[in-house]
Amino acid sequence: MYCEFFPNLVRFYEEKEIQASPKRHKVFEDLQKESGIVSISLKQLSDTRWACRYESFKVISSRYLEILNTLEKLETGDSYILLQVIRTFDFVFRIYMTEIYMITRILSKFLQRSNITLTDALAQVKITIDTLKSLKNEDEFERIWHESMKICMINNIDEPHERRKRKVPLKLGGGDINSSNLTIKDEYRVNSFYAVLDEIVTSIKDRFDENYLSIVVLCEKLFLTKVLLSNDELKEIACFYNMHYDDLRSEQRLYKTALDEKKDWSLAASTKFFIQHNFHLSLSTMTELLKIMWTIPVNVCGCERSFSSLRRIKTYIRNTTGQERLTCLALINIERDYEIDIDAIVADFVSKKDERKKVF
Repeated sequence: MYCEFFPNLVRFYEEKEIQASPKRHKVFEDLQKESGIVSISLKQLSDTRWACRYESFKVISSRYLEILNTLEKLETGDSYILLQVIRTFDFVFRIYMTEIYMITRILSKFLQRSNITLTDALAQVKITIDTLKSLKNEDEFERIWHESMKICMINNIDEPHERRKRKVPLKLGGGDINSSNLTIKDEYRVNSFYAVLDEIVTSIKDRFDENYLSIVVLCEKLFLTKVLLSNDELKEIACFYNMHYDDLRSEQRLYKTALDEKKDWSLAASTKFFIQHNFHLSLSTMTELLKIMWTIPVNVCGCERSFSSLRRIKTYIRNTTGQERLTCLALINIERDYEIDIDAIVADFVSKKDERKKVF
């Protein structure tokens, strides 16, 4: 219920009432200034980005009174309906439950880094899951419950009450549809607070519970650390990718011997080191592994940022370009960070044929 109803409610609130109208938004800003607080706007709600969700809920929780006053002042049909919805304990309780997103936001920002390894990502995921599990206790629920009750008391909002039990018709046997001995407080604890925590933890686990992850972690250990992999670990990699175990074991010793004690090796740095020492010519098995590693991204944030920039050029080229030009502009934007050594390209071009040396 929380994961479906609440985001849709907030999206309706943002788009239909205040943010969609400059006039109504001005009323919201004026009420904030009258209260002597910094005027802030409502944040766009995203279905996928955890950080955006937290920012959206944070604004609503910090400007809850001003939002109520704005809706009362608008005096429209939609504002009245929405006012009745958000002036409830259920809404307030769910607002303060969104502190959970503060924790997932940290994980979200960490995973958006372009230079992280899968080992680092899995370690951060485990910490996040353990933190979310630690919130599933009586003290944390009581804190949110009392905070919600306090807000309701300040804004003259009715306390939560038990929902009317639905009855089964006598001709079908009679009785309650959902017979439960839980109090209203226990219902919020079990069906709202604990349920949301369990769903978020399960979603994160499912996202990172892939069979190949352990193999990728072993490959990162092979390329990014000086620690020798055990025979069993090497056999696991060789079996998974159908490679020769003996070749991999020998090549590992050569590579680890040349690898210095530098800390925090990245895949890009280790690849550069690999090529500088001509290991791509001598260590054929590890070369194949390195190619595979480059095809398994930890995240797609770099690609997303590149294609997101298309929005900046879309207005200019919308009516003047075809698909071919659009594709070229996208590639130019994606590769804008690549440093091209023109002299090296010319030298390589000339060296291909002796006739070119006479011209260039």
